[in-house]
Amino acid sequence: MPDEGPQEFTDPSAPHHHEHHVRTPTGELGHQEKLARQRTHITILSGVLVLVLLMLAYASIFDLDSWAEWTVLGAICFTALGALIAVNTRQD
Repeated sequence: MPDEGPQEFTDPSAPHHHEHHVRTPTGELGHQEKLARQRTHITILSGVLVLVLLMLAYASIFDLDSWAEWTVLGAICFTALGALIAVNTRQD
């Protein structure tokens, strides 16, 4: 190759133009692929919610002193549990 210097390509439709996509945009996916991606996102978000609840439970074991604080913690946990059930309900 005679010219080893940097080359500048400006035409994105040219065959030498390489776009790097980490992921395919959701709008370009088929229905099954969209559902698979959504399931992955829900699984990740559910895992994060469980981790947050575990951290909350760990902190509450050493810090809650009255029945009112335990009642609030229970309401938070039941709400989070309801959210987990709601997002993981499948109607296959």
